[in-house]
Amino acid sequence: MARIALPQGDSPEIVRALSLRPGFAAAVGGFEKAVWGSSLDWRLHELVRMQVAIINECTVCLGWRTPQAIEAGVTDELLAGVPTYRTFPDFTETERVALEYTEHFCTDSARIDDELIARLRAQLADDEIVELTLVIGKYLSMGRFMQVLGLDQSCSLQFDDDSGRVVAT
Repeated sequence: MARIALPQGDSPEIVRALSLRPGFAAAVGGFEKAVWGSSLDWRLHELVRMQVAIINECTVCLGWRTPQAIEAGVTDELLAGVPTYRTFPDFTETERVALEYTEHFCTDSARIDDELIARLRAQLADDEIVELTLVIGKYLSMGRFMQVLGLDQSCSLQFDDDSGRVVAT
């Protein structure tokens, strides 16, 4: 249940909340579109998204899968390994360091040291690190935005093939 007064309508609560500040709604929409168009490998993208969802305890994100990740062969079993990424056998070294980076970004970003960045740079190009960081930031910020304001916490998300958009049901 939303913790703020929302405009009436059938749109998802997050859309109605953002309509209260149209300038921010446009910025969030642009950021969302950029993340949705990410050139990161979708398996990596989904693992990182799940790591953020676990940290945020976001009920919506924990239960949702991106269509691109499903197409990339990401399974529920693989996602269940995210909390134990250090020892889970099915992750690549790139995925492990990206999940570690995600964990630190979300919980203790001021203490991300040069050694972690060096390990990340051994796996990803600098432009990929920038993209990864922005993708993590988007999921972290919007997950917390929704959680703190109690938005759409009981809905489920589906991909609408007709519109090409994610919709709340």
